[in-house]
Amino acid sequence: MAYDGPVNILLVDDHPDNLLALEAVLGDLNCNLVKCLSGAEALRCLLKDEFAVILLDVQMPEMDGFETARLIKSRKKTQETPIIFISATSKDAEHFFTGYEAGAIDYMLKPFVPQILRAKIEGFVRLYVGSKTLQLQAELLQRQTAELERGNLELMQTTYQLTKTQALTRAIQETSTDTMMTFDENGVILTVNPAVAAMFGYREDEVLGHPVTMLIPCFEGGAYRLGGMEGAAAAAAGEAGCTAGGASDESDAAGFGAPAGERMQLHPVRKDGSRFPAEIQIGMATIDEERIYACTVSDMTERRRFERELMAAKETAEVAARAKTNFLAMVSHEIRTPMNGVLGMTGLLLDTELDESQREYGEIIRKSGEALLSVINDILDYAKIESGKLEVEQLPFKLPLLIAETFDIFTAKSMQSRLSLSYEADPALPELLVGDEIKLRQVLVNLIGNAFKFTPEGSISVSSRLLGMAGQTARIEFVVTDTGVGIPADKLPLLFQPFSQVDTSLARQYEGTGLGLAICKNLVELMGGTIGVSSVVGEGTTFRFIVPMTTWLTPHGEAAADSTGGDRPASPPRGSFAAAEEDAAASSQAPSGFGEAGLADARADLRGGAAAAVLVADDNEINQKLTLTLLHKLGIAADVASNGSEAVERAGRRAYDLILMDMRMPVMDGLEATRRVLASAPAGQAPVVVAMTANVLPSDRERCLEAGMADFLAKPIQFDAVKRVLKRYGIEPERKQTSR
Repeated sequence: MAYDGPVNILLVDDHPDNLLALEAVLGDLNCNLVKCLSGAEALRCLLKDEFAVILLDVQMPEMDGFETARLIKSRKKTQETPIIFISATSKDAEHFFTGYEAGAIDYMLKPFVPQILRAKIEGFVRLYVGSKTLQLQAELLQRQTAELERGNLELMQTTYQLTKTQALTRAIQETSTDTMMTFDENGVILTVNPAVAAMFGYREDEVLGHPVTMLIPCFEGGAYRLGGMEGAAAAAAGEAGCTAGGASDESDAAGFGAPAGERMQLHPVRKDGSRFPAEIQIGMATIDEERIYACTVSDMTERRRFERELMAAKETAEVAARAKTNFLAMVSHEIRTPMNGVLGMTGLLLDTELDESQREYGEIIRKSGEALLSVINDILDYAKIESGKLEVEQLPFKLPLLIAETFDIFTAKSMQSRLSLSYEADPALPELLVGDEIKLRQVLVNLIGNAFKFTPEGSISVSSRLLGMAGQTARIEFVVTDTGVGIPADKLPLLFQPFSQVDTSLARQYEGTGLGLAICKNLVELMGGTIGVSSVVGEGTTFRFIVPMTTWLTPHGEAAADSTGGDRPASPPRGSFAAAEEDAAASSQAPSGFGEAGLADARADLRGGAAAAVLVADDNEINQKLTLTLLHKLGIAADVASNGSEAVERAGRRAYDLILMDMRMPVMDGLEATRRVLASAPAGQAPVVVAMTANVLPSDRERCLEAGMADFLAKPIQFDAVKRVLKRYGIEPERKQTSR
C-alpha cells in the first residue's frame, strides 16, 4: 500500500516575483504549490492543510520568517514539518544560527541554485510520501491486529461455550433416566448413554454398532427417516417389526412418520423380549454431508400408572364432593322449609292472648327455632361455597353505613349482656368503596357474634384501617377484638376448619356447628383477602382479616374521604344516580333546555289545565305501594304496570305525561320498554320517562340515558326527590289558570 494523496508545498515570501521564481523551479514536481505573502497568511494555511515542506523567506514585514518558524514549531501538528529558509541577507553566522534555532532544517541564500533547491525539495517530498505510506500501513496493521484479536476472543468464547456445552451434555446424558442414543442413516447405533442398562437391560457395548431396530423394532425399514404420507406407508411396512417381539400395538403404527422433534408413543423391546410404553423423540443433524439421528426414549410405565391412579382418585374425590354438597344442600333445604312454618306460626301464636306459661313456652319455641334456623343458614352458606355457586359482586357502598347497620344487629345483645361494643375507624379510609357489601357484612356479623358468644364480661372492639393503596385498590384491615375466654395455642389451627370446634367434649359449654369461622375464611378468600387469629387464654382473642376494595372516585379522580375524618368531596361521586339527581336539582336548567318553571308551564299548557297522567312501572308490589303512596300525598293518582311489556301496552292506550320506570323487570326490562314507548309516541307528545333504580354505577346511568330516559330517581325513593322531579316537569294534580 503506497500513499497516493495530495502533496502540498508552502511558499512564503513578501515579494510576488520571488514566489514566481520558486514556482518556476518547482512547478513540474506534481505537487500543490501554495503561495503566501506573509507569515500570518502562512499560519492560516497551516491550520487548514498539511504540507510536505515549507520554503520561508526571512525578511518580511510585521512577522519575519524566524518568528513564523517558531510559531509553526510550537504547534504539535506542524512541529515535524521541514522548514527551509531562503534569504538575501548577509552571510553572517548569526543569521544561520537563528534560523536553525527557530527550527529550520536548512538555510539557503539568494540567489540560490535552482538544481540544488529542486533536489532538496524532491528529497523532502519523497520523505513525506514515505512517511505517509508507513502511517497508512501502520493503521492498516493496527486494524488487522484488532480484528485478529477480536476473532481470537470470539474463538476462545466459542471454544469455551462448546466445551461447556459438551460437559453439560455429557452430564445430562450420564445422569438422565431416559435412554439417549445416536445412529446413522442406516440405523447403526453410534453412541448411547448409561440409562440403556436400566431401561433395556443391555450394556453399552452390547448395543454399539448394532441396528436401532434391536431396541425399537418399529424403526424397521427406516421409518425414522420419513414424514407425512411416506411415514404412514412406512408404518404399514414396519408393523411386522412391531409384532416380532409380541402383540402388535396400533399406537406404534400411528407414531410412524412423525416430524422431527415431535414425540411419538411407541412400545420398544427390552433384552428379555418384554415391551413397555415409551415416548420417543427424534432429531436429525447433517455432519460432513452425513445424516446423524438423535433419539430419546422415555419409559412411560410409571407415568401411565400414576395417571390412572390420579384420575381414579380425582373422580372419587369429585363424586364425594358432589355427594357431600348435594346432601348438605338437600337436607338444609328440607329442614328450612318446615322451620319457616314453625317460626311463622309461633309468631302468630305470640300475637294472641296467652297466659304467662303459654307465652314462656312460645318464646322457648321461637328461640329454639331461630337457633336451628341459624344452623341451617350456616350449612346452606357452606354448601354454596363448596359447590362454587357463590360469586363476588362489585357494587358501591358506604363503609360507615355498613358498620352502623352491623352494630344495629348487636345493640340489643350488647345491652342484655352488658358488654361494651365500640368501633374505631381510620380517618384515611375512603367513605365510598366498590366491593361485595353483603359478604363483608356477613364476615363481620360472624366474627362479632362469635366474640359475644365467648365473652362473658368486658368489651368487644372493632376497628378498620387503610394499609395501603395501589392505584384505585385499597387494602383494608378489619380487626375484631374481645376480652373473652381465649383459645389455647394448640387449638388455633382448628378454628377455620369446617365442622370443627375448640371444645368437642360431651359437656361443652358453647353451642354451634363449627361452620361460622370456616365460612368467614372462605368468604374472605373469595374476596381476594386473608384472615388470621391470635389469642391468649383468659385474656381474649383478636381476629384480623384484610380485603382489597376499589375506591369510588370523585370527578377529579380523587378517592372520596371517610365521613369519620378528612375532607369530604364537595359533590357526590360522579356516575351515581343520587349525584346526578342532586346536580339536576341544583341546576337552574332542566335537561331539555327550558328553565324549571318554563318547562312546567309548557307541559301544563299542553294539558290545558287537566290533571297530569302518571304511570308507575315496577314489578315489586312493595315498591308499587310506596310510589303510589308518595304520589297520593302529592295529590296525584297514577296507573300501575307490573312489567315493561304492560307499561308499553298502557302507554299505547293512554298519553302519559310522566312514566316512573323501573330498570329491572320481568318479561321486558325498563330500558327496552322506554325505547318502545318513545318510538311509538306521536311527535311532540312523548312522555317524560324517569328511571327508578338501585343501580348507581356509571354504566347503568349511561344505559338509561342512551335508552331515552330524561331523569332518574335513586332507590330508596325519597319524598323530596319525587316532589322535585314532578315540579321539574310540571306534573301537578290540577293546573290552576293564571293571568300573564
